[in-house]
Amino acid sequence: SSQACVTSVLRADACMSTRMSSKNGNIRMSSLGLDQDGVQTLQKLLLVQQKKELLRVKHGINNNKSGAEPVHVLVGETERHRVSNFQGLVNIVVLDPVCMLLFAWPAGLASYMLDWGEAYTFSLNFLAMIPLAKILGDATEELAAGLKNDTVGGLLNATFGNAVEMILTISTLRAGELDVVKGTLLGSILSNLLLVLGMSFFAGGLTKFEGKIMGKEQSFSKEAALTNMTMLFLATSAFALPTVLFSADFMDKFPADERHEVTLKVSRWCSIYILCAYVAFLLFQLYTHVDVFKGEGDDEDDEHASVTPCCATLLLFCTTCLVAGSSEWLF
Repeated sequence: SSQACVTSVLRADACMSTRMSSKNGNIRMSSLGLDQDGVQTLQKLLLVQQKKELLRVKHGINNNKSGAEPVHVLVGETERHRVSNFQGLVNIVVLDPVCMLLFAWPAGLASYMLDWGEAYTFSLNFLAMIPLAKILGDATEELAAGLKNDTVGGLLNATFGNAVEMILTISTLRAGELDVVKGTLLGSILSNLLLVLGMSFFAGGLTKFEGKIMGKEQSFSKEAALTNMTMLFLATSAFALPTVLFSADFMDKFPADERHEVTLKVSRWCSIYILCAYVAFLLFQLYTHVDVFKGEGDDEDDEHASVTPCCATLLLFCTTCLVAGSSEWLF
């Protein structure tokens, strides 16, 4: 056949080039003063490289015979990652130790419907929030990994990453618990600023880098850190401005109702300003300056989704509904 003829020609060409390379190599190596063992080692390396090139050409011939375009790949390439929705859901919902607390969700529903008492209802629904928040975060990450789009994945993480806090805030606002809303916002800021940042430093210090733990240095993007600190400064300023305005001396000459009205207007304008800044930050992070927020090994990491995007979306929707129900039964 034509493939056998081409293969024979390639083998003859490879043998001839090997002999010529061996002769030239002997002359060059002898002129460089290398011994016979060094010359043989280099000849073996040259022969291995020629075999690799022959395999590449042969693989291209097989693809052309089947009508496809030649793809130059080496033997031993990893197979395509296969996704099993059932196994992925089992790993996310069942096998994780935190998900053992899911029993609290039906118990919290029973406590709310059967009127077991406010203490039992609050405690059970609070415990149910812990695994639901974990599953919500895992579903968001799986959906982002399945879409294979950094911009959409980052937007999903930024939107649904704080879904539990947003649902709790809406529920507490509807219940008129303004102090709980303030505590939730303050706890979110302090946890991200102190707990998450500190644990990131701590975990990074315990991770081996180039085979060592002691004496290594962690590197961070200066531009990304400056952007995050600027956003944090804007958020804290927006929170503090209404309080500072309400406590100012020139506000004492106004009646109490008028002072509350002015403070409320300032607070609303600050919230609009912060929302616009957040949208601008998303455009900066996900569209205009994507490389600034990438880590050193992000390009080499190939994350595979354990579930399909449709399954991840369905899991995200169901978990959000369960979180909304638990937050509604808390108050």
